[in-house]
Amino acid sequence: MADQEITAPTPPVGVIESLSSGFEITAGHLGLLLLPLLLDLLLWVGPRLSMRPAMMFYYTEIWEPAVAAFDQEIQATFEAFSEMIWTAAQELPDTYMPYWGLPTLLAGREAEPLPFEYQPPTWEVRNPLGLFGFGAASIAGSLLLFPVYISLIAELVKNRKIRPKHIIRRYPLNLFWLIILCIVVPILILVVYLPFLLLAAGFALFSALLAVIIDWAGRFLILWILLYLVFTIHGIFINDRGGLGAMWDSIRVVQWNMSSTMFLVLLVAVLSIALTYIWQLAPTDSWLAPVGIAGNAFISTGLITATFVYFKDRYRYWRESRAELLAELDRRKDNRNG
Repeated sequence: MADQEITAPTPPVGVIESLSSGFEITAGHLGLLLLPLLLDLLLWVGPRLSMRPAMMFYYTEIWEPAVAAFDQEIQATFEAFSEMIWTAAQELPDTYMPYWGLPTLLAGREAEPLPFEYQPPTWEVRNPLGLFGFGAASIAGSLLLFPVYISLIAELVKNRKIRPKHIIRRYPLNLFWLIILCIVVPILILVVYLPFLLLAAGFALFSALLAVIIDWAGRFLILWILLYLVFTIHGIFINDRGGLGAMWDSIRVVQWNMSSTMFLVLLVAVLSIALTYIWQLAPTDSWLAPVGIAGNAFISTGLITATFVYFKDRYRYWRESRAELLAELDRRKDNRNG
């Protein structure tokens, strides 16, 4: 053991190289764009969502009776606010269906007429419970499609090919862990942030500045925690891990690569926001809309793929560095014993 040669691990791929590789993989496998493309095209020509009836229901059945319970003097103070709610309810535009999960350019945006002779139906939400139902259906649809989309990306990054049997076999487990994360992460955020929020509310009675500092300290702590967990989904799909194991993999990768991970997250966020804004400049009532949809699908998929490239190689580098460190410790131990 003392004479064993210890080979240094290959340096990990950089942030820019990860972005380049992510877009190369996407350009070489345009089938990755199929799900986000179909989603946006279906939103474009599909039913519109009208929340005006729900807003009117809220105004007439909840707001007005609540205001009427007060005396006339208090009602007068609410008059301007009541008029604002009424106007907002009347002018609320129809929107494309809401959706989360897959990259989308249109979900939730104001809907416009199509550039050809077809009038999509309008689905009216008549009460707040109906609005909750549409939101729940959108989340359910997102959770069902998201594992397929991410599995395709993870397969290409990991194996340079897609293994349909592996995707099908892992689908129920991946879906289970995604649901668990959707429940656990918001609870974690609430548990961490709530004490800061209560402290800020208490100190607000004495010092507004101190209350703001405490509030922002809580927000910063949440961002710090989320940064360490940013690769949890990557661990589930790349390493075929469970939720806790994937969280631990994410923490280790971020811990060993803090500065480059922060740079990657910032760069991906800036590029995503800036380019999404550019694609949204294409009017949805013209034939430029499909161009914007295709561009957004490609850029979003390329950025997501780049994060998987980064995680895969940084995780490999961590494992090799750890093995090298353990081998060095064993060598020193053998030298002392010898």
